[in-house]
Amino acid sequence: MKRTVHRKNQFILLTVTFILILAASLVFGAFFVSAREDRSAEADSYYKSIRIQSGDTLWDIASDNMTDEYDSIDEYIQLIKDTNGLESDYIQAGQYLIIKCSN
Repeated sequence: MKRTVHRKNQFILLTVTFILILAASLVFGAFFVSAREDRSAEADSYYKSIRIQSGDTLWDIASDNMTDEYDSIDEYIQLIKDTNGLESDYIQAGQYLIIKCSN
């Protein structure tokens, strides 16, 4: 009788351990898949420095460099401003800006 109880306890312990390992694998697997997806989106993007020419506006720069990942030019202009620490839309010739681009 003791042997049957001991085997039953071993079976339960083995089953619980298997379920825990399976659950942990699923959680970590989902994490690694989502991390890989985020990196692949970033891998297609890069930053470049541009020199402002006389007559350039943030609107012109955004129109020339904006990609499909942005919903509007205003959103991309805000990204340019945030990236470069600009508090207004004012830019001047000779100034350099860093902009996000995609392949």
